[in-house]
Order: sequence, then structure tokens, then C-alpha cells
Amino acid sequence: MNTRLTVYFTSDTHGYLYPTHFRDLRPHPMGLLSMRFPKDENTLIIDGGDTVQGSPLTYYCHVSGIDSPVARAMNDRGYDYVTLGNHDFNYGPEFLGRYLRELSAQCLCANVQDEKGRLPLLPGTVRVLGNGLRVGLVGIVSDWVNRWEKKENLVGLTVSGPLEAARKAIAALPPHDVLIGIYHGGIEKDLSTGRSLSDTDENIACRLCEELPFDLLLTGHQHIALAEGSWHGTHIVQTPCNAEQYVKVTLDEDGRFHSSLCGVPDHAELTDGEQQLFSDLNAWLDHPVGHLSQPIWPEDHLTMALRGTPIADFFNMVQLEASGADISCAALANSVRGFDSQVTVRDVVASYVYSNTLKVLEVTGEILRKALEQCATYFQVDARKQVRIDPHFLEPKEAHYNYDYFAGITYAFDLNRPAGSRVVELKRNGREIAPEETLSLCMCDYRATGAGDFDFYRSCKILREIQTDVSELILNYLRAHPLVNIPIKRSFQVYP
Repeated sequence: MNTRLTVYFTSDTHGYLYPTHFRDLRPHPMGLLSMRFPKDENTLIIDGGDTVQGSPLTYYCHVSGIDSPVARAMNDRGYDYVTLGNHDFNYGPEFLGRYLRELSAQCLCANVQDEKGRLPLLPGTVRVLGNGLRVGLVGIVSDWVNRWEKKENLVGLTVSGPLEAARKAIAALPPHDVLIGIYHGGIEKDLSTGRSLSDTDENIACRLCEELPFDLLLTGHQHIALAEGSWHGTHIVQTPCNAEQYVKVTLDEDGRFHSSLCGVPDHAELTDGEQQLFSDLNAWLDHPVGHLSQPIWPEDHLTMALRGTPIADFFNMVQLEASGADISCAALANSVRGFDSQVTVRDVVASYVYSNTLKVLEVTGEILRKALEQCATYFQVDARKQVRIDPHFLEPKEAHYNYDYFAGITYAFDLNRPAGSRVVELKRNGREIAPEETLSLCMCDYRATGAGDFDFYRSCKILREIQTDVSELILNYLRAHPLVNIPIKRSFQVYP
């Protein structure tokens, strides 16, 4: 059967261009440079955002003042359209504007307005293919950007609600035969059962399908590998993160969409410039920056959450020194490299992968207890009295980074008790912390927004902010301390 339209879709590549995750030197099946998209006049190549931040490569380019290679890689692959992801705002509007102007692709994002004209954006467009098919396209991003992003990175920008912005953009489109939504946001319902997966509006893909006439919705943000999804008559797809897969979608002559997830080879044909950048990057990554009293390697996430991990302890040591706070909390990414006793830059940027800064909040004992109770929801006890990770942290998206490890206090969870009443000990310097007692708590700026169901933090007074990226604070700490003693004492207990 003839194909009327072919779409190649990537999303959440996070600057992973090369066939490696940088945690080691072995090649891995991933990377935008390993992708090739056969293209003709009836083919569109589209990206769903989160492209310029999130990998050791993008961090290296940012701190070294090197032009990002992401736009060139996308231009070489013939991208037609992109939308913005929440992490694309992390380096500020000027950086984002330069990236978008370097792109040959048109950026469609109906719910972002730039009063200063730095971002070349359109809400939507209609593309007429070689076969005459008129394809309407509208791009949108989750408006939770307003909660997560630093205020200085949104100066002059307005990020409005995606549903109404998309509705308005669709109404303004010229006549079209097929309508595609490019949404940097995820799915809030189980597509098989209709069960609600979230009670917030961070992800509203299903609502978009219910209220707007999209034929195909390209989604992102959650990093779910999804093809052949359907909701309310709309075909839905999504890719995993870090350029590990892409989606191919076709439209047949009968008007039916078909989609499949496509793997990526573990090698890429590099230009001389790409090879030189890769060599320079690896030399920088393998540069030693300090020593630990012992190597600290990750275990599985459940084991670390139950028993503690010196990786989180180390992060908290850095945060406490940088902030001068009474208490610190830190989370681990879904994937963490860990640290050898001789620490390299690679260890740091592949273990703390986010572009976070720090905030110090004034919290009461009551707020602190709420935070620990939220952390305790990470655990679920099954009918056999076995502890496992609560599915809420695993689907629709892995979110181990929403479990925090605390320093400066001692505490205990009793998992025999129902969620909300599991904190059975909360002390500082051997003394019980009273509900009305106030303390300073250091955390990353992401958590300070209330993200991860910590909404109560939003009401807390901000005492101070540390605007240096946490990964840079870790590097500076290692350079300032010739030998870092890693403590082995646990600050918390989990029963049973």
C-alpha cells in the first residue's frame, strides 16, 4: 500500500549526539549522529524538544563557551520542525535564540511568546507535500516550565496554557487534510484502561486528544517508548530519552496511521569536526579533579533508598558547605555513574546530570516531616511483606529523582504504617525536632518549586540562592579538598 506521509520523530535527545552515554568509553546503540532518516518530498522529520541540555557534551560546550553542535547535527539530518522542551530554557533565552536561528527547521510553539523577539517561533503552519497532502502542524510545551525554570531564564517570555494556545493556533491554520500536534508533555492516563496516572496538569496529552482534532500527537517529556498508541481517535507516539530510539510514523491511503519504534546503531560516521570535538570532550572528561577516601558506586535504586548511599551523602556534603544551611537534601538521577577514588570530571557530570542550582528554604519541623512522609511513599509493601518501589515512581515515567536523601538530621520510616504516618523518628543533634521549630534546608532549585509532589515547599521563605550549577559546585569542592573523607554512617533507618 502506498504511503501518503512519513514522519520521523525524535524527542528528549538531551544533547546525546554520539553513540555513548559517557559513563564509560564503550560504544552504545544511541546518539543522534547514529541516526539516518531517508527523506523524500512526502517525508517530515520532527523533534519534540529537550535537545540542548542534559548530557556531558552540552555541559562541556556550555562551560567552555563552545557553540552547541546540536543544531548542525539536526540540520545535517534534514529536520523540518521542532518544538521547545522545558530543558531548552535552561541556558536562557539568548542561548536558546541562537540555537533556533542556527536551525534550518522551523520552531513551532504556540504557547510561548517572546516580547523581545529573540526566539523565532510560529504557533503552527501547514506544509503541502509533494503528493498534494496538506499537513497542519502545531507545537506546544508543558506550561510547568513556569514552575521549574529559573526566573531570569524566562524574562520577557510568557508560557501560557498549552490547551487553549493549541486551540487558538489550530483555528488560525489554513485548510489542511491532516493535523499533527507536537507536544512536549506526556500522557496522563493509561491508554489501555483509562486509569488516571496523574492528578496534575503537567501532562495533558489525553485531554488534548479529547478536546482538539489532532490526527497524530507526537509526545515527549516522560521518556516513554510508545508506538501504536491511541486515545479518542488520535494516534499517539513517544520516544525514550537520550536518542536511544526514534519513532517512524506512516499514513496509508486509507487514512490510517501506523507507527514503530526504531533502534539506533552503536556507531556513527563522524565528520572531522565531530571527531575532534569528541576527542576534546573525552580528554576533558578524563581529567582528574580530586580524591575520595573510597570509591562510591551506585547500587540498585531500592537498595540505596532503603540503606542509604554515599553518593547522596557526598552531594549533601557539597551542598551544606556551599549553602551554610542546617540541613540538606539531594536526589539521584535515574542513571548514575558513581565515583572512583581518583575522581574525574566524567564521574561528576555523569553522576550529577541536571542543570540545577541551589536554594535555601526556611522550613518548620512540620514541613520537614511532610517532606519525609512524601519520600516514604517511594516504598510499597506487598502482600508477602516484601518492600518494593511504589509504581507511582515507575510509571508512566521512572522518577527515582523524586526520592530525597537528607543530611543534618536523623530519621526513621516504619513501612508497616500507612503512607502519611510512616515517619517515626525525626531528630537533629539527638533532639526531637518540634513541629514549630524553624531550620534552613538546602535543596536544588527544581525541588524548591514543589516538583515531585513536594508542593508544600512553595509556601516556604527563600533565605538565599546559590546560582552556580551543582555539578560545578562539586568540581570546586573536589579541587578545594585534596582528600574527601566519605562517611559511612547512616543518617536514617527504614523498618522493616
